[in-house]
Amino acid sequence: MNMPFAQFVMLFLSACFCVCQGKDITDVHSLQDAYARVAEKVFPAVVVVMNCQYDRRGRLTEAGTGSGFFVRDDGVLVTNHHVIKGAEVLGVKLLDGTVVPAVILGDSEATDIAVLKAEVGKKVPFLKFADTSTVKVGHYAIAVGAPHKLSHTMTTGVVSFKGRKLGLNYREDFIQTDAAINPGNSGGPLLNIDGLVIGVNDCGIFPDGTGSVGLGFAIDGNLVQRTLGELLRKGLKARPSFGATIEERPAGQLGVLVTEVLKKSPAEEAGVKAGDVILRLGKTQVTDPLQLQAVLLTDYRPGDTAELEVLRDKIRQVLTIRFGTVKK
Repeated sequence: MNMPFAQFVMLFLSACFCVCQGKDITDVHSLQDAYARVAEKVFPAVVVVMNCQYDRRGRLTEAGTGSGFFVRDDGVLVTNHHVIKGAEVLGVKLLDGTVVPAVILGDSEATDIAVLKAEVGKKVPFLKFADTSTVKVGHYAIAVGAPHKLSHTMTTGVVSFKGRKLGLNYREDFIQTDAAINPGNSGGPLLNIDGLVIGVNDCGIFPDGTGSVGLGFAIDGNLVQRTLGELLRKGLKARPSFGATIEERPAGQLGVLVTEVLKKSPAEEAGVKAGDVILRLGKTQVTDPLQLQAVLLTDYRPGDTAELEVLRDKIRQVLTIRFGTVKK
């Protein structure tokens, strides 16, 4: 039986619609899988940067937070200068919630870039950069960071403009994006669909103060790479070793608890024992593990000696410790 022409056309168009719809669904699934791969790849390399300062009572408090990301497997990371400005102690929170101290290796107010070294004690995942000369308006853009202290948050959009100037007080070469960038995202990576860094999230425009309105700006990745290279040429200073593991004491109790002393370490040679409570290092009263490690990294060098006041069996003792060198 011959099919009427009109019916044939309708069937043909229906078949085409079904094929196209199937292709669209496949494309959507492929795109969402690509986003999921980026999150899985980059989250372990992204950190929360904690800017800690002392209050009038001498207590260490969190003055602000931002984001950052590892660029080497030894704990070297990039963030913004304005994230760490004024910090007296720096902490870095990893994906698993672990907090470790960090020191500044280099800092460029002119480009709003800072390079830190986190004392992670192991190799860490790190991110690689794309060549941003190949990035085009309309390409996918993915921002990862800690907006409003919500660590490891991913937002997506596109590159809206390249080479944007905002009239700020430092060297500018911004990639504009509509991926949501809110307070706390500063210092985190802006990525392409392959999970490569195309910029460092720097600022947004919040006219009503509530959050992103689709105007976010990241420092161009090629500028970041040049700045990073310049700052790292200064080299990593030798760091002092202590040789004991410590942990926080219950709220309200002074000092930090020594849980283990390594063999032939500076701590063992000084007479530190497991179960001791460290109350003072040099002239600094010890409040928590992060503060103790940060003071050690910022105030001392290998070979320096310092007084170490400990509480042992409810008796205060003053020991003398000579710091060793952390092996790179």
